[in-house]
Amino acid sequence: MTKLNMLKVVPAVILGMIVLVIVYTSMQSMRANAWYFNALNIVQESDGALSGSSFKAAENAITLATTMDPEHPHYWHFLAHIKMLGLAGIDTTSSKQSEYVQQTYQQIEQALLKSVSLRQTWPQTWIALAQVVSYQEGPTDRVYDYIQQAKKVGPYKLDVHLGVIQIALMHWSDLPPVYKALYVNELKLASKYGYKFNNVFSMAKQMNRLPIVCLSLQFGAHFEAVRNTYMFKKYCD
Repeated sequence: MTKLNMLKVVPAVILGMIVLVIVYTSMQSMRANAWYFNALNIVQESDGALSGSSFKAAENAITLATTMDPEHPHYWHFLAHIKMLGLAGIDTTSSKQSEYVQQTYQQIEQALLKSVSLRQTWPQTWIALAQVVSYQEGPTDRVYDYIQQAKKVGPYKLDVHLGVIQIALMHWSDLPPVYKALYVNELKLASKYGYKFNNVFSMAKQMNRLPIVCLSLQFGAHFEAVRNTYMFKKYCD
């Protein structure tokens, strides 16, 4: 082969390799997306109450998605979500389950850290990270930093307000003053969402923290609108 012919062939070979890489990457992305929707459908069909078999199927599907497209932040977020759903039917305070629960929390934390490393602008991931770390450490400085990140990128997101309130209520007995101030502020912000404030009441009821929320709402003009709602009368009267 002459030097001239080689000069023609080499770029063609390189171009062909680039095309193959692009095709392979696209195929992997499409397959990952299919596995993601497989997992999503399982979760939606189970209405968030994953049984042993459905949990395993959803977990396997989303794990395949993260393997095929590890740079997709939402796949990592959804993996964490599925693992958290898997704990819903478990007594997380049981000593028999403590090792499994702790390992799962760590796996969730790692998945969320991977997600935020790829996408820093999604507040739901930051607040989920704050929540799972608080389950392990309590209301620490690290949790507070994650909360601040969530508030920075999603200052008007109800999910963020609810997440902060949930963290505060869970650790109420040993809540530092800075967290109590944060709790009151997030309660004020959540009160501006009208009927959606019902999410605060239902969450507090599930956590056996309803008296704390009701007492918090008794004072201050900023909660007057909430006090005049049927929700307040239903849960607090």
